[in-house]
Amino acid sequence: MAIPVEQENIIKLLGIESLPDEEKISIVEKVTTLVEKRLLVRVYESLDALRQKEFSEVLDKEDAPGVQEFLDRHAPNLPELLEEEVLKVKQELANWSESLA
Repeated sequence: MAIPVEQENIIKLLGIESLPDEEKISIVEKVTTLVEKRLLVRVYESLDALRQKEFSEVLDKEDAPGVQEFLDRHAPNLPELLEEEVLKVKQELANWSESLA
């Protein structure tokens, strides 16, 4: 019985269990960065023009606490968006992995 994609581990999903730990960590970090960027784009696109400008300014400062504060105030549905983006990326990775097999 196959494990649903949303419950699958990224490493198993990609079939990279046999890679050295350093390579697995690098791949997982890249996937994490992809999810983060997609999440920020979704938040940005959900904002009005004034908030988009404000968000861009906060991001440009590379101030992690400032970004978190902005997200807390203007993206109350962030956990749901994050879950959706993780699932989308996992599904895309599963499809890609299957196409290689």
